[in-house]
Amino acid sequence: MEPRRWPRVRRADLWSGALFAALGAVVLWTGTNYSQGVPSRIGPGYVPRLLGFLIGGLGLFLLARAWWATEEIDASLAWRPLIFVLGSILAFALVFQATGLVPAILASVAVANSAAPENRWTTAIGLAAILAFFAWALFVKGLGLPLPVWLR
Repeated sequence: MEPRRWPRVRRADLWSGALFAALGAVVLWTGTNYSQGVPSRIGPGYVPRLLGFLIGGLGLFLLARAWWATEEIDASLAWRPLIFVLGSILAFALVFQATGLVPAILASVAVANSAAPENRWTTAIGLAAILAFFAWALFVKGLGLPLPVWLR
């Protein structure tokens, strides 16, 4: 007798869908004691309930997608991207502490660029410049946070 074969499912979608559906259910269950209010005058439970529905709906969508999508996924751990992305976070923290926001973003993008061998330095330089500009514009100018931008 041949063993029963289960249909192939996308495990990443299955587990992330289950997590999101459970999280949405917990948010909805936790927010039942809060008053929802009306759209013109929302209560304290309005936004949590809305987010609970959205997160739960996303989870249900991912669960359904796990069953209808049959593509193969390489489940091996990609060490190079993991090491370089974590290294870019560490580089940001160390360089930010020593020199400020803009050099930290430049260093972080430079390290993260090495995560995939097909990445080119020309795109990394452009991305780093754009990210540094928008981070400065948002956090320093827009929100007025007292962040060091360059050398202290």
